Amino acid sequence: MPRCARLTYEGAFYHIFNRGVAKAEIFREAPDYRHFLLILVRIHEKKHFDHTIFAYVLLPNHFHLLIQSKKIPIAKVMTSLSTSYSMYFNRKYKRVGPLFQNRYKSKLCDKDDYFLVASRYIHLNPVSAGLVERLEDYPWSSYNEIFGHSDYQILDRVEVRRLIGETDKEKMEYQKYLGHSDEMIALDMQCAFEKDVQGEAGFATRAQRKYLRRIGRK
Repeated sequence: MPRCARLTYEGAFYHIFNRGVAKAEIFREAPDYRHFLLILVRIHEKKHFDHTIFAYVLLPNHFHLLIQSKKIPIAKVMTSLSTSYSMYFNRKYKRVGPLFQNRYKSKLCDKDDYFLVASRYIHLNPVSAGLVERLEDYPWSSYNEIFGHSDYQILDRVEVRRLIGETDKEKMEYQKYLGHSDEMIALDMQCAFEKDVQGEAGFATRAQRKYLRRIGRK
């Protein structure tokens, strides 16, 4: 069965995630996580890529990104990322074959409507998985980058600050919101994951029109 075309257009905002083949580990030790993050840094610095990233987390067998495309289709960004990391991983561990399970999954989202719940879900992944008890103790997510304690410069900090709030009080409220783990998070994300397009009423229709304009159809 042929795969469905993704809705793509300039400015599209996606929640992207992928895991290892058969849920196998794609990060075995700290240098693997660091290498993946450095690839994110490098492809963002390349002139022929113009995407921006809003949140991320890497776990032993999968990763999540909140990412916005511009003129360059998101598929090219993800191909560069997955190919570069797969080559590194296969070479290091002397393996052959695909590293990731099929092509990456993506949800087209309304950025303003979806950022808060998605970023909370992404940052809470390590806590939910029992890897750490506190968000700040996990080194392989954008949490510490948002709150100023990271060696990496991956996020669009200006736009993230706009979505969180410009004041110190709003930033503290967002930090408190991220740390509040409850059943509503799982419920919110279960509803979101059931849809390929996530946003307020009318967003899916507008996204479809933008996609058709991009490919030259009325």
